[in-house]
Amino acid sequence: MAITQTSGRFRHLRRKWFEDTTEFLAILLEQLSPDIAHAVPDDLGPYDLVAATVLARTAQADMERQEIAFVAGDLVRLAGQRGVRAPERVSEVEALWLALRRPTERLLHSWWREPLGEGLLAHWAATRAEAVGWPRVHQELRERWSIDSDGIWRRGLVASEGTGDDDWCGYFAYLEAHTHGREVEFARILVTRWDGLAEEIDAYASECAAELAAVPHLMLVHRERALAEALTTVVEGNLEAGGEALPPDLRANSEVIRDTGRSYLRWLRDEFVPGLTPLERAHLALDSPEAARCEAYLRQYTEIWCVPGEPALTTPVFTEEDYIPLKPAERPRVVVPEWMSMVTKVFSAETQFGWTGTVGSQPWWLYTVEGGLESAAALRFKHDGQVRIGHQTTDDPHDILVGFPSTDPDAQNLIMRFRYDEDDPHQMCELLILSRTGRAQLGFLVQGAGGEHRMLRMVSVALPPALREAMRAKALRQLDAMTGGDASALAALIAPEPDTPAPSASGAPQPKREEEGGEEERENEEEDLAPFADGLFPREDTLF
Repeated sequence: MAITQTSGRFRHLRRKWFEDTTEFLAILLEQLSPDIAHAVPDDLGPYDLVAATVLARTAQADMERQEIAFVAGDLVRLAGQRGVRAPERVSEVEALWLALRRPTERLLHSWWREPLGEGLLAHWAATRAEAVGWPRVHQELRERWSIDSDGIWRRGLVASEGTGDDDWCGYFAYLEAHTHGREVEFARILVTRWDGLAEEIDAYASECAAELAAVPHLMLVHRERALAEALTTVVEGNLEAGGEALPPDLRANSEVIRDTGRSYLRWLRDEFVPGLTPLERAHLALDSPEAARCEAYLRQYTEIWCVPGEPALTTPVFTEEDYIPLKPAERPRVVVPEWMSMVTKVFSAETQFGWTGTVGSQPWWLYTVEGGLESAAALRFKHDGQVRIGHQTTDDPHDILVGFPSTDPDAQNLIMRFRYDEDDPHQMCELLILSRTGRAQLGFLVQGAGGEHRMLRMVSVALPPALREAMRAKALRQLDAMTGGDASALAALIAPEPDTPAPSASGAPQPKREEEGGEEERENEEEDLAPFADGLFPREDTLF
């Protein structure tokens, strides 16, 4: 598309937003890890952009449980002449990961890490290509960023033959370029003279999340999309209502406006928006009232439970490495923190239930396994990357079953259940976080010979899109019912009690005494397990 007369403002706003974002993240990297920040190379383009991309991709690697030695090696290759030996980088990555597990800034919350890491890498590639060309960029992606050819093509980091930010245009500019009569004038008259239409369009465009409203160039896209949708809908309604009674010239103009409006919306959906970075697309997805309420609930939660600078529950740095060949004394940090040991008092190896919670902003699951077949199965869990996840019906995605694929020999040896209380606003917020993040950190606990509890291994469990959507809808329905749809009312429901620990340091389970209902709860758990007896995921409508 060759319309450029309205692209200048969009391009300026976009560049300014990326510059501000990368400058902020580069400063944050210098604060969190001066050593890694010092090793950021100066031969790959603007320092702020490269440093921000390093921080975002390192945070994404922690969330995905990538092996720490590989991440350290990637940093060494990226640093080039500034690189040092990988073992020295391992301790730096570990320190940065631990720092990022504490409550941090919005863009480094768990549900933004994948869009941020992939989005900044895509922006770096496009920016770098303007200076040195795509062949050089592909070489640097392979040699410096450690991304193979498959990863490059899968991410779409190639020269685009479609639209770019130079090709942006608003609705009226598109209409003017694709019509030859008075259709643009007629469309403007509709907006300015139709009683209340302009106000309705503004109100409709304003029903988006504050996170989208804070990005000027994306709000420009959102408002033009809202304008096109509204005018197209109005014209379609007029054509249906007027029928053959409409004057020929009015009908002809209306049909052109309708068809051009549909064409503009298709262009946005199929060409322009896909050409934006994953980070921008994630912001643009927050354009509905439902998405706005979800983000408002998350803001309320993070303002109380994820205050930057506050302490967080201690967590070990474990990745999906296989520690079986190592002797117990050689396994790094196998003894778990005290709060994780408390998990075993509530969620023992005798029950199918695991612990659910949020550390910093990352969803965590902990599961206690018995020695023997179950612990052996835990060591094989996700060995081929395959995980089976589901729930009984589409109405209860808060009650999740996790295990091996049905064809795996260990399918019946490890059956885990993680349940979020649908009547607890705090846990519904955590379910919402899980749905937005799309993955949970799963740690397997096992009791050692001396009675201490150890971390057998940790994996990152990704959720299928259909399950994430069901979780999001469930959490939103429950939170709306609890707050009456007013997100500001959530704060009073999830605020910590005066005598409880600090919000970001709490979350460890407290064992119930039998006189407080512990025995009754165990009986209820046995009843709840009945539908899951004699097999994993018995229902046909289980999601995977």
